Amino acid sequence: MQPNTLTDQSGMGPPPRYHASRCAAGSDGLTGCRLCVEACPYGAISPLAMPNGTMLHIDPGLCQRCGACTGLCPTSALERSFLPDGELYGQIGGRSAAEAVLILTCPQSRGLVEAIADGLSVSTLLVPSLLILNETHMLHALRCGAAGVALVGCPQCHYGSPALLETALQVGRTLSGDAARLAYIEDDGSVRSKLALTNFVIAHLSARQQPAGQALTIPSQHETRRAILASQLDGEDTPTESVELRGVPFATVTVEEVGCTLCGGCSRVCPTGALDYDAAGGRLTFHPVECINCSLCAQACPEAVLTLNPGLRPGQNFLERRTLVADEAVPCRRCGQPFIPKRLLEHVRATLSLAAGPLTAAAQQIDVCGSCRSVQPQISPNSDAAAQPVENNNCHCGLGKVSLSCASSGGSLKNRRGFLQAAGASLAGSIAGLFGSTETALAEPSSEGPPKRLGMVIDLDRCIGCHACTAACKAENHVPLGVFRDWVEEHVLGAYPHARPYFLPKLCNQCTDPGCLRACPTGAIFMRSDGIVDINHDICIGCRACNQACPYGATFMDPVRGTADKCNFCAHRVDQELRPACVDICPTQCRIFGDLNDAASPVSQYLREKPGQVLRKELGLGPNVQYVALPEELNR
Repeated sequence: MQPNTLTDQSGMGPPPRYHASRCAAGSDGLTGCRLCVEACPYGAISPLAMPNGTMLHIDPGLCQRCGACTGLCPTSALERSFLPDGELYGQIGGRSAAEAVLILTCPQSRGLVEAIADGLSVSTLLVPSLLILNETHMLHALRCGAAGVALVGCPQCHYGSPALLETALQVGRTLSGDAARLAYIEDDGSVRSKLALTNFVIAHLSARQQPAGQALTIPSQHETRRAILASQLDGEDTPTESVELRGVPFATVTVEEVGCTLCGGCSRVCPTGALDYDAAGGRLTFHPVECINCSLCAQACPEAVLTLNPGLRPGQNFLERRTLVADEAVPCRRCGQPFIPKRLLEHVRATLSLAAGPLTAAAQQIDVCGSCRSVQPQISPNSDAAAQPVENNNCHCGLGKVSLSCASSGGSLKNRRGFLQAAGASLAGSIAGLFGSTETALAEPSSEGPPKRLGMVIDLDRCIGCHACTAACKAENHVPLGVFRDWVEEHVLGAYPHARPYFLPKLCNQCTDPGCLRACPTGAIFMRSDGIVDINHDICIGCRACNQACPYGATFMDPVRGTADKCNFCAHRVDQELRPACVDICPTQCRIFGDLNDAASPVSQYLREKPGQVLRKELGLGPNVQYVALPEELNR
């Protein structure tokens, strides 16, 4: 038996690191994956509804650092503070190539392994807890040369339930093509346990395998799980028959093609890129190995024609992206380039025909692609936040053309996973959306001066984090539970004894060049003559294009109405010459509202005394909400 220097590192170190951008817990009021919440032996993990989606909260007082959540998380959103996956895969690969049988065990069952190891060709890897393991670790060992893999653990796991390993074993046995090569040996202290482990080792001593392929180099924990699965299924042992397994983080998506409008709403909430939507190509595709059975897509489908079939069904096409729905792409009336599926265009027209109120100019040009539409600047040329007018350079990338779009995006819109990972410049290309831009409905400038440009300045030195603005906004605009038009983030910057709390109010930035407006296929999102970006709920089809296109996370789906919603500066109050509810209620008057194009307005006067800055100015969207005393760490 090879020596192992690894000791039990669980202890009481830091709890698992949480990567919110990878998490599939939920978005836009939808309830997604809950594997870690349900499986945590100590109830230390709980979901929190946040304005821009569901996040997980790990209670450091309850968490015992067993790593169970990190072993079963299908997206690697939870990362252990001890024995990270990169190191674990390296040790598994090294030991698997050296001996015929690999035994994975914990400190409590180490004695059983040592008792049978003398004289047998085995390699042992001691891990703090077997609960950190999943099918990818077992499959990795087989690919690196191990003839068999045995997990040895006690029946009463001190971290909770060893039954959590059963799902991983089921998946590993199915994908390995030989169920006998993987085993769980229960260490109950009896002779029977010793005999079972001895028999397993002896049965595989004569079946030493050559490595099925080169040991994988794991670029990051985020990509580990699916990379291992794809590599295993790409070999000669790939199962040819479809085997259904319940209770595993896999599923197959089916769509009723007749009812699908190809709006792409399902792909926009998919956290892994299993669903991919190409508006210009008129195609919705699905990659089975990427699906984690979070059910977000089924909940997001406006037509309720998408069905999620839980279970693992490998078969011949498990690694192939398949087409779910395809349709003819309609060419732009001006340039002739395809830009929208025919059935979606027909659905949009039908929705517009049922609209009760007047349509915007954007809604009347739904058959024109983003490259051929223009957006007029609504701000003063002297403003620092001024966005440059868009030039029609005959770009035919299938996206809308905005001030930083086509060139910086590389001409293609990334899938949902790519969108979440792109933290900087690539987002400027994504905001153009999937359908092309819509023309902004603007009033012609009068001869008396520039048009109104309503905006707000928020002085963070005055904000005390009382959340009165959030409560007033909900009451004034009848915002349902779980979603927000206006919210306040709480941050602590610096380290003791110089740490300082910061409160950062968030709301729609009422951009001059709004990505949500450009992405909307119906023209439901429009710009008023005073610069307010508003939504006509009568013609919103719930496709969620605006949700993905907004880099600030300010748009959301109203769970009651089923349409998009966001802050509109309380437009109904503005029309009565009143201030937004959040401005009126603020006890410290940290919010100042007015016309940014009027030098005499309160907001313009305030900015002359205290210069403000906008969030993520590099995106070139021209936000009309500015912040005073904004720390650089919070400019995101």
